[in-house]
Amino acid sequence: MKTKDLVLAALFIALVYLATAFLRIPSPDITGAGQVHMGTTVVFVVSAVFGPKMGAISALGMVLFNLTWGLVPWAPINLISRPIMAIIFGMIARGGKSIARNILAAIAGGLWLIPTMYVGQVIVFAVPWAVPAVFIPNNAMQIVFAMVIGLPLIAILNRHKPKLFP
Repeated sequence: MKTKDLVLAALFIALVYLATAFLRIPSPDITGAGQVHMGTTVVFVVSAVFGPKMGAISALGMVLFNLTWGLVPWAPINLISRPIMAIIFGMIARGGKSIARNILAAIAGGLWLIPTMYVGQVIVFAVPWAVPAVFIPNNAMQIVFAMVIGLPLIAILNRHKPKLFP
């Protein structure tokens, strides 16, 4: 990996961490399940503009958030679900130049994320299958926010990317 890529990866991990930690609507549940945050938005933007590999790396910012904010049980769930979501998004969006592909990519990423988070909660928290269902709307809302905020950002960054990152 080139130095420039390493620096960008660190920057994107930090941006995802900050968006997850400080741009969020906390969950009333003590486990932190289903909080709506903007970390997913940043992951979508990075995956589209800089590719699925960089998007997957940036998703580690959510794992770092889990480890530093007392939500340690969520770290393995996010370690599996978020990088794969980023890869799915980035592979479908293919550079993020098509709005239709970006929408399809976000839906596909959500179709991976929501069931993965659901199953992860059942396994990690050893709860009955019905319990995590209450958090499905919050996880879906995260995808919707990522689409509403992220897709315009992808268009703007794609327009200016050659000037910003030669």
